[in-house]
Amino acid sequence: MPELPSGTVTFLFTDLEGSTRLWEEFPEAMRPALARHDEIVRSTIEGSSGQVVKTTGDGFHAVFSIASDAIDAAVAAQLAISGESWAETGPLRVRMGVHTGAAELRDGDYYSSAVNRAARLMSVAHGGQIVVSSATSELLRDSGVELFDLGEHRLRDLSVAERVFEVRAPGLSTEFPPLRSLDAFPGNLPRQLTSFVGRHEELVGTAKALDEWRLVTLTGTGGVGKTRLAVQVAAEVLPRFRDGAWLCELAVASDGETMAQVVAAELGVSQRPGMSLEASINDYLRPKELLLVLDNCEQLLGPVSVLAENVLRECPGIRVLATSREGLAVGGEHVRPVRSLPLPDAAGVGTATNDAVRLFVERAEAARASFGLDASNVDAVGEICRRLDGIPLAIELAAARTVALSPADIATLLDERFRLLTGGRRTAVERHQTLRATVDWSYSLLESRERLVFDRLGVFAGSFDAVGATAVVADDSIEAFDVLDALTALVAKSMVVTEDTPDGHGRFRMLETLRQYAQEQLDQAGDTDQWRRRHAEYFATWAEEAGPGLEGPDELAWRAREVAELDNLRTAVMWSLDRDEPGDIDLALRIVGALASEAWVHPSAGIAARAEQALSHGGNVSAQLRYAVTAAAGTYEYGLGNYARAQELARAAIGDGVPLGAPAPGMAHVVLATSASVLGQLERGMTLLLEAARLLGRDFPDSPYAAQARALAAMFAAETGDPIARTEAERALHEAREIGNPTAIGLALLAYGWALTDDDAVGAVAALDESIMLCRQGANPFTFGLALTLAAGARAQTGDLRQAARDLREGIERCHQTGTRLTFFISAWFGIQILVGLERVDEGAIFDGIASTGLTADWRAAPGHAHRRAAIAQARAAYGRERYDAAVHTGAAMAYDQAVEHTLRALDDLINETADHSET
Repeated sequence: MPELPSGTVTFLFTDLEGSTRLWEEFPEAMRPALARHDEIVRSTIEGSSGQVVKTTGDGFHAVFSIASDAIDAAVAAQLAISGESWAETGPLRVRMGVHTGAAELRDGDYYSSAVNRAARLMSVAHGGQIVVSSATSELLRDSGVELFDLGEHRLRDLSVAERVFEVRAPGLSTEFPPLRSLDAFPGNLPRQLTSFVGRHEELVGTAKALDEWRLVTLTGTGGVGKTRLAVQVAAEVLPRFRDGAWLCELAVASDGETMAQVVAAELGVSQRPGMSLEASINDYLRPKELLLVLDNCEQLLGPVSVLAENVLRECPGIRVLATSREGLAVGGEHVRPVRSLPLPDAAGVGTATNDAVRLFVERAEAARASFGLDASNVDAVGEICRRLDGIPLAIELAAARTVALSPADIATLLDERFRLLTGGRRTAVERHQTLRATVDWSYSLLESRERLVFDRLGVFAGSFDAVGATAVVADDSIEAFDVLDALTALVAKSMVVTEDTPDGHGRFRMLETLRQYAQEQLDQAGDTDQWRRRHAEYFATWAEEAGPGLEGPDELAWRAREVAELDNLRTAVMWSLDRDEPGDIDLALRIVGALASEAWVHPSAGIAARAEQALSHGGNVSAQLRYAVTAAAGTYEYGLGNYARAQELARAAIGDGVPLGAPAPGMAHVVLATSASVLGQLERGMTLLLEAARLLGRDFPDSPYAAQARALAAMFAAETGDPIARTEAERALHEAREIGNPTAIGLALLAYGWALTDDDAVGAVAALDESIMLCRQGANPFTFGLALTLAAGARAQTGDLRQAARDLREGIERCHQTGTRLTFFISAWFGIQILVGLERVDEGAIFDGIASTGLTADWRAAPGHAHRRAAIAQARAAYGRERYDAAVHTGAAMAYDQAVEHTLRALDDLINETADHSET
């Protein structure tokens, strides 16, 4: 397929009119009819030098480099469709819209207001009709195409009016009703000066809800875009209502009386003799079929609820679309929460096409004509959108700052967001001119108890559950059930959002902007440390319960809980250490010590990153706990590749006064042994691990450490070619299955697969795939990447090089995510054989150089690496010694982050290349 054109292009949108009715009446006949329709439209597009971007329901989105080509395709398609025999379904009628504009091409699709404009233009046409925009008409002036001026029309994007022209050609119908633009219907929907970005699912879902429910309420926090969404929905559904759509902005009303005055004024209703104003409104609406949009109802919930209830009861043709911080609590109401825009991926994947980023870019371009999204600012823009929780108002206010500040400058100032994000549009509602005013408005509507709970919840980071909330927030002034009641109210008022979890237990989250506001309230009251201490105490106790759970058969359930609480655990540790008070430091030591084993199993959790800092502060804790924290510190240093420091800390963790074989020293033995192996002392490492396994199995038979140590010993034996590798791996697997700990089982399977690789590659793949399955469920995050890498090596032995490349690519990414550099270098080393097998000798040599920077020559010379060394010898001979050595030097010169980026990119290219070959 040729590349899609970029820059200024012409878009053609088509849609089969009345398709829903046709499918209902002729379900069998519509299948071949639609297939023939698709064939006609596609062939005429491609026959006129156009390209189909995608199909949209029963229509097409196509693009052309030349405007006249788009018209030729549209006319040819209409003539072919009208000349076709549609005996069973009756004539098919297709409406078409054509618009020309600048559009940015990203990931095989177009993004800009020009695309939306073309689609909106098509939506106002009738079946058999072709309409074009003013921009397109200018390009057709000398083409000979006949255009009939239909005048200016407001499209459903609610922006400036568009002058619309109808294409006329021999054989085309010229008799059509008036265009179905906003001007064809009564109403007062305001013109919007900015484009509507994203929210496609919300638009469709809300429009569908208005078919099923007579009262739909959009709820959400301030600035999330409820009003803009409601107005856009009203524009979308306007043709359904004979008497139009009417917006009533209630923010200006102060009581029930002024509320009724606002509604009456917008509808053009006068108070009738002998009737109240409310009764006059109902009398006016009773025979109507219209959509009543009640905006900003939160400060007048009582009066608005009465109005809505009376209208629904007395006026059967009326539908109500309301926006509010919380629902109206009226019978028959359907509440639809409006969330923030989806956040861009922290890794930068798909950032440019993310809706929050698109909103920032469009508003920044409006504020500063020279602004554009590019490689220099895309990461900063993504960070801004993430830190502003995807709240449209906050993003728009930040984008306004691009007049004087770069995105990087804005991102660095977001800790002062309430001062930075000011100066919005002067015509905006006052509370939407600054971020603080918006949050102040929401906060002022809370009851005193709700404010108290809201402020205290500000000490949580990330999400939290109801148990944690009540444990931290409740005290003599507020009982646990009162906290739950207040939490429920805060959710209803959109100050706290709920999250579903895979295990069915709900969690809560405050948007970062609201959390920062809550912390300010605590700071002003001088209560911050009191509630942060309560938070840290709760999570120290939580960690002490979770530690044993993570080492038992219920590990996966506990790990899911740990992952959910990681932000809170990290925050508690950091606050405790920053306090530098003995009692508070003890809380940090308790958390790190309780989760010491996670430094090995789940290093990316980051708890152990503060272990050495915690030790340096002292604290009044037991020797056992201090040894556990020391072991965690050693394990963390090991993950960073600081093996000498890791060994020093590991020896300190096996100090006097602690029972030999206790869990913390057991982990320290693992660190000593693995560090020795990396430094080329494989046999010494294996001896240390087997001794640790013996002691741990004797003194702590229910602990997974013995099986883990034995599995690691089996891996080292496989490296040295020691025949005990398979026996020890089988024993480790037996012990792990008896204990039932998924991480121990996964590690033992990994060792077993490694031991089988040379003699039974198929069996190795089976064992490693089972280990990978457990990793995907949440077990053993540390070796997830290594399991994939070993599976890649085993698959290479079976000849399945393409799947091996895919496994290796994911394995390298997982290794990098855990922050453990050793497994990354091992993955690069294993990749050599795969790359050479796929005839990518140049990349194999670069991988060889990368691996050499993290793996000793003695380790690479071990008998277990004979296949890699054979591949290197083959590559060196085929590629030439000098060229091969030059490529090795290139890899060895790369910094760690550069090496990770290079290996991932090289494997992506290889995977895509092999996929293309397989398709052809």
